[in-house]
Amino acid sequence: MLLVFTMQQCADLNLNNHRRDGLVQTITIGICCIFALQSLQTMVNIISDPIDMSLDNTPAYDLCTFSGLLESIYKGLNETPLWQGFLCKLRTEMSANICFLILRNPNPGDAGLLLSDGLPPALSGSPNNVYSDGLYAIDPFANLPSDQVTTLEEFVPTEQLLRSEFYLRCMQPFDLLHILGVDMQLPGSLRVSLRITRCANAPSFTAKDKEKITLLIPHLQQAIPLYARLQQMETERSLLDRTVSQLSLGTIILDDGRRVLHCNAVADRIITEKDGICSKDRQILITHSSEANHFRQLINNAIDAHKQSKPYIVQAMAISRKAGRLPLNIVVRSMPQVSQLDGQTVAAVAIFISDPEYKSHTSAEILGQLYGLTPAESRLAMALADGHSLEDASNSLHISRNTARAHLRAIFAKTGVTQQTMLVSLLLKSVAAFLASSR
Repeated sequence: MLLVFTMQQCADLNLNNHRRDGLVQTITIGICCIFALQSLQTMVNIISDPIDMSLDNTPAYDLCTFSGLLESIYKGLNETPLWQGFLCKLRTEMSANICFLILRNPNPGDAGLLLSDGLPPALSGSPNNVYSDGLYAIDPFANLPSDQVTTLEEFVPTEQLLRSEFYLRCMQPFDLLHILGVDMQLPGSLRVSLRITRCANAPSFTAKDKEKITLLIPHLQQAIPLYARLQQMETERSLLDRTVSQLSLGTIILDDGRRVLHCNAVADRIITEKDGICSKDRQILITHSSEANHFRQLINNAIDAHKQSKPYIVQAMAISRKAGRLPLNIVVRSMPQVSQLDGQTVAAVAIFISDPEYKSHTSAEILGQLYGLTPAESRLAMALADGHSLEDASNSLHISRNTARAHLRAIFAKTGVTQQTMLVSLLLKSVAAFLASSR
């Protein structure tokens, strides 16, 4: 019953996970369409409406440059480091020496998250740099009006700036004088800052330079929240994956071509043992021929159900292992169809694997916190949860049988159960099994 309950819960977790993947795909497609329309409209305005241009009546960008900058903004979602290509292109276009994007402002004990191109190593090479180590608190070019491109000269008189500690310690040593910036207020209380700098002997930023940044703001305002959303979804996916692994349940996700898309740590360990089940060329293989035929049929049934958008089907089988080892338990479940692009690979089948010989990873410390057990009582409870008899547990813990019985009576009293089987069921279903550290 525990295996069936656990697999049902984990199947729901995986279904939710892949529904989120479908949501990401839908969001990305929709946003890309919006971005394309916005880019086209923006360039039409740039070319056809000279009233919005600077005094020289020339466009802020040529079409090729503007298109390249927009492409780099959205490609930056998948770059490491983030938006490095965009910052490099922007620095070149702006004839700047440094271009940086602040995604999280520094705070005491937190160096913040600063992406840069051209930033001197003294500022970028260490989390404890001269800026994040305290000078951010006296940065005069901060908390700018939202979504308004501003120059440092407009914000702080030059004479006042040249006397400031910030200039003397954070700008002058790196030959910085001119700064162009914008603070963007984004959905979900997100706030990011873009800063572009030039050296002392370079010309000041102009109205045309400000216009160039203004044209990029709508795209940054959509790309950055999308990154935050994708990051949140990846964090949730990772948490669910670790939770399933803590349940000692292997999870394998296949596409409709039987290829492995994902394999969690427990499944990877079982497959690596090559005892009854293994993988080759991203295909899951069963060792014994009779079982292999049955397994292929289960996978075919699940793929057919997926392709035909039928209600999900759940099938099970046992996989034999070497002599003396208990068989593996396998459940095969079809995955629901999601909207997909032509040629896109999506999850079609979920395989859950349970190894009855795998020991529980229940945490003694968490058990003590949950039920008020002493360390000795927690160790005994864990041994019983691993399937040991009271006698075997007392021997492995090097305690007498009378001591073990005394501990067990105390455990019963503290947990509210009256039988050893009830205790084992309680421990395996408790949050301690979810929060245990892997071995």
